[in-house]
Amino acid sequence: MDHFGIDGVIRRFEQLDDDLLSLVPFGSRVEMTIVGGSALMVLGLTVDTRVTTDIDVMEAAQEIKGLLERYDMNQQVANYRFRLPENWLIRRQRVPFEGMVLDVYSPSNEDLAILKLDAFREIDQGDLKDMVYSGELDMKLLQSILKNDVEMRVNYDTEEEWETFLSRYQVIVDLAHSIEGNNETS
Repeated sequence: MDHFGIDGVIRRFEQLDDDLLSLVPFGSRVEMTIVGGSALMVLGLTVDTRVTTDIDVMEAAQEIKGLLERYDMNQQVANYRFRLPENWLIRRQRVPFEGMVLDVYSPSNEDLAILKLDAFREIDQGDLKDMVYSGELDMKLLQSILKNDVEMRVNYDTEEEWETFLSRYQVIVDLAHSIEGNNETS
């Protein structure tokens, strides 16, 4: 599999958008929601050297599902939405891509952090650090989402799963506090 950075992500959006011009009725728009490393890259939440092997598409309009694989777009992440907080759609954000037909969205920065905390692989931990260092992660909003049982707790079947998740969250809280402390002494 090829690795690509933000330019590769944008190029794939552009290619899909071009293909959609001939498939979508004039004046119509088509939406998709991305998650994962590609979402972090286009939102400027990771280091410039971050690469990925695919674009994780959590939701896509029916008209485009057959085209996605052609552009290294992975649809095997649809179940991620069941790990997102209840109100993630309210916080959904448009990514900086101006397609002629295609509109690309992502969960909020805080909801993306929740997905990264849930997976917590080595690459996810690096992404979380980048998100904290970017200054674009609202730690107070993230905390309020996590404290709301209706929003979040319902996604975890056992107390052990929930406690594991919260211990992962504490790692980024500690990192954010250490960054704040360094900024205050500078």
